[in-house]
Amino acid sequence: MSSDVRARAAAPPPEGDDGADPALRPWLSALRELVPMPDGFRELRVGRDEARALLGCKDELLDRLAAGGLAHEGSGAGLRFDYHDLANTALYSGAVASVPLAGQRMMLRFASGAPDTWTPPRHWTLDWRLRCRDPRCPGGTWRIALPTPEVFGGGIDALECEQPAVHEDGVLVVRDAAALRLSGRVTTSGWRSPLLSTTARRHFDALVGELRDGTYRFQWMHPGLRTDPAGTKRLGIMDCTVCSLELQRRAAADGLTTRTRRGRYLGVLDAEHAWCEVLDEDGVFKPVDPVFAVLSERHRPPHEEFSDFCAGSVPSRFLPWSVPAGEPLAVHDCPVGDGSWDNTFSGTTAKGNA
Repeated sequence: MSSDVRARAAAPPPEGDDGADPALRPWLSALRELVPMPDGFRELRVGRDEARALLGCKDELLDRLAAGGLAHEGSGAGLRFDYHDLANTALYSGAVASVPLAGQRMMLRFASGAPDTWTPPRHWTLDWRLRCRDPRCPGGTWRIALPTPEVFGGGIDALECEQPAVHEDGVLVVRDAAALRLSGRVTTSGWRSPLLSTTARRHFDALVGELRDGTYRFQWMHPGLRTDPAGTKRLGIMDCTVCSLELQRRAAADGLTTRTRRGRYLGVLDAEHAWCEVLDEDGVFKPVDPVFAVLSERHRPPHEEFSDFCAGSVPSRFLPWSVPAGEPLAVHDCPVGDGSWDNTFSGTTAKGNA
């Protein structure tokens, strides 16, 4: 991390700022504790209007955050921020009007419900749109990994691509397209199974403890940083991908057979997720998910059984892919750019859900 960026983010606001407006205090406190995206991973692409919508705030707050040290470029109408810095500041601000915090609260509210509501099959209407980030793209080849809900007992009921597509080597291939859209219906399912391996449970408990005591701070981050274990350890930050890969390293070092998996949490708001799976003593690969256990504690109190549930079981709100943590769900061969792409994904609840 660039020392000047960290110093700006960690520096206290000018004297008197905290007292000027009590509504600013939690934001400035969150900013002081922020671990900003380091050089090489910082993308100052979020403009003022998008930042204001993300934080659920007025222009004044954006200016105060910039003045207080939040990494940015430009000024006035041309002010631009890093998405992850904004999202993490919002996450720790306590501002329930912000999209990141409101979304996480909404995502995890099911954890306070009765255990028998966590695993029944659920039905969803999907809409997944991908677009090349380079506006000059005349159309290139896409290779898209499709979700695999069957690994947890669900299934794809229908899934269509608006563009001509073929299946090759287990992926969907779309040619001569700058953008594409997949839509359809899926059924997801969960199951509950206790984790038998005491070694796997020890690693689960250790990472839960490290996230609780601040050894690692939960933050969203640039995808490239997630797969840099030395960098995330030095910064002391962790998201679900970092956690799943770290748990895999620790468990594998003790002789356990492991794999990681990407997926999405589906609900009123959906979000990307990743977790580690350990081959348990009964011959079954079981999810081991310290991040979900800890995040469930940050809003309303979870059910007393939920932490144990995260060690070996899976909720029916997870849509899995057979793609390892840190690996892309799609690859785009752009004729003029670097192949980077943006996407939007929604999983709308369908009739019949429990």
